[in-house]
Amino acid sequence: MKAVVLKGPRDLAVEDLPKPKPPEGWDLVETGAAGICGTDKAFYRGTYPLLKRPLVPGHEVSGVVVEGPEDLVGERVVSEINFACLSCRTCMSGLYTHCPRRRTLGIDFDGGMAEYFIAPSWALHPHRLAHDRAFAAEPLAAVLNAVSLHPPKPGASIAIVGTGFIALLTAQVLKSMGYDPLIVSRRGSLKAERLRGMGFRVVESGEAKSVAESETLDGLGFDMVFEASGSNSGLSLSVELARPRGVVHLKSTPGGVAEMPQTAAVVKEVRLVGSRCGGFREFGRALNLLESGAVEPVVDESYHLDSASEAFESSLDRRSFKVLLKP
Repeated sequence: MKAVVLKGPRDLAVEDLPKPKPPEGWDLVETGAAGICGTDKAFYRGTYPLLKRPLVPGHEVSGVVVEGPEDLVGERVVSEINFACLSCRTCMSGLYTHCPRRRTLGIDFDGGMAEYFIAPSWALHPHRLAHDRAFAAEPLAAVLNAVSLHPPKPGASIAIVGTGFIALLTAQVLKSMGYDPLIVSRRGSLKAERLRGMGFRVVESGEAKSVAESETLDGLGFDMVFEASGSNSGLSLSVELARPRGVVHLKSTPGGVAEMPQTAAVVKEVRLVGSRCGGFREFGRALNLLESGAVEPVVDESYHLDSASEAFESSLDRRSFKVLLKP
């Protein structure tokens, strides 16, 4: 089968690999679409060291089961990405996405940027969406995981730092919940105007503090800030924008080391909430939001698997929300 193989920073090729053989309890899935996410881009740039070398990346995937249980064969599915043992204490306590023996699709286990990938049957969620919509279930589930870990209170003032795909999904989720989030862009962001055209309020980072002073309770800052900048600089701004005892949700995984005004975080008693992938419930909710149209993923370009290098370079364009690969 054809597969994208990443061996190091910008060292990417499309190669012929043996089709993976699913062990007992696992399924073989023919890939329909795979999104290039922030972690994939960090691997590609080299800011996030590869955890498996070489690696077939890709965990924002939708496909069709071609080998597996009779009730799943032929079904369109999206896959969770944490393949846990489901038998250790961590799994039994409900934290299976943190299983110490887990393998993670497209991270330390070959992913979906190939003609086929394998996953446990229990990790697959059937759907009736087009693949170029369904791929968004995984990043959307990650957003929903953050919201479930620490939900915003009724009437909360909320800011989102960043203008990428996760920021877009977060803004749509919050709007579906009745909030009117403020999106904070970097100076000269090429996606800011696109977001305004979708009906979102967007200000540049230099204006954000004055907006917080004029629009939030006593001018003390936002009740909740989602850091989705995709960079190491977003945390500092997020802490500055949060009000005393406000919450900062951390969603970026760019690699590297972030800095923040620690004294301000301590004095304001800011709560930092990290969150990663969604689990079973979040995937179900994500598919419901996509099926209802409450969340609309934006795909800028789709490339054939053979053009993977071009697709990855295109995904680094600051105008782009999402680039897909399709076998």
